[in-house]
Amino acid sequence: MKQVNRVLIVAILASIGLNGCQQEPPIAPQATPQVIQAMVQSVELGTVPLTAVVPGAVVPDQRARIASRLMGYIKGLDLDVGEKVKQGDLLFSIDSTDIRSQIAQANSAYAQAEAGLKDAKLDYDRFTQLFKDNSVSKQQYDKIRLQYSVAQENLAAAKSALDQARAQLSYANVLAPFSGVVVEKLSTAGDLAAPGNPIVVIENLQSLSVQTEVSGDLFAVLRAGDEATVFIDGQPAPMVGTIYTLVSSANPKTRTHTVKLSLPAVKNINSGTFARVSFKRGDRQAMMVPKSAVIVRAGIEGVFVIQEGDKAMFHMVRTGMSIGDRVEIKAGLNLGDQIVVSDNQSMLNGDIVEVLSAPTDAQAAQ
Repeated sequence: MKQVNRVLIVAILASIGLNGCQQEPPIAPQATPQVIQAMVQSVELGTVPLTAVVPGAVVPDQRARIASRLMGYIKGLDLDVGEKVKQGDLLFSIDSTDIRSQIAQANSAYAQAEAGLKDAKLDYDRFTQLFKDNSVSKQQYDKIRLQYSVAQENLAAAKSALDQARAQLSYANVLAPFSGVVVEKLSTAGDLAAPGNPIVVIENLQSLSVQTEVSGDLFAVLRAGDEATVFIDGQPAPMVGTIYTLVSSANPKTRTHTVKLSLPAVKNINSGTFARVSFKRGDRQAMMVPKSAVIVRAGIEGVFVIQEGDKAMFHMVRTGMSIGDRVEIKAGLNLGDQIVVSDNQSMLNGDIVEVLSAPTDAQAAQ
């Protein structure tokens, strides 16, 4: 019984000690307060933007899946994934043996049509003169004139076939449509190319955008030309993106809308990189103080508040969003409180504060 009483007494004393420690401020007042010259400012309301952050990805503005218009075996495909190409560079070639054979056939047909037209013209000229001299009948003349007209049409058709065969030869060499980087290689030299089947994929990494999906209520307040803050993995600072595409039709599965934002000229960013987009949805009022007013003591954020005329007392605060050189205060202060905004790193509870005048705009700019 005595042992149980001892345990209860020890537990009560320990509880009293803990409660006493919790009630002590993080900065104990000192016996002899020091006098510190510092700038003082009133706690006022400021404007804090209401934001909505959604995930997204970096996408290229130009992406081409390069395919051949001809059927044939691939030659000279020496590109590697990640290799840079310039506009007009040769990407690969298609075996042109069949095309050259078609060109030879078309050329022969054109020569035959041309010879036939010459012969038909001679007959037409001769029968025209005979018809004028009434030496041949109109039926004979009309027949020769029709033959001449058919010979002209045959030559035009042969010329068209020859031009088409020559044009097919130009498709044997596939060139880069723009400067970019090879991001996919879907075939190798020796594979059979077919029209419509992509062989390499090129992206222009000099012109990038961010694509994201937003909910219907957020989409309703967005407009083309609005700016948003974009955070991209691997980049030290956020970027400003401008909305240029708003897809009004929603995805039937996710019920979200596609939004694209243009990015400034950047380097060392690859397509597919994860991004976070912060859209502004409005404003709200909140207590804002300079960042210099908030200090950390014993792991606790706080602000020195002027009390009893000139004494500095540490008040624990809960901070929120940071905007420029100001920070939001969610709890711990009241509007109108006089707080210390400079020379507060060595300040202790009870120190006397001599208020310094705030610098003028010209002095601040200098």
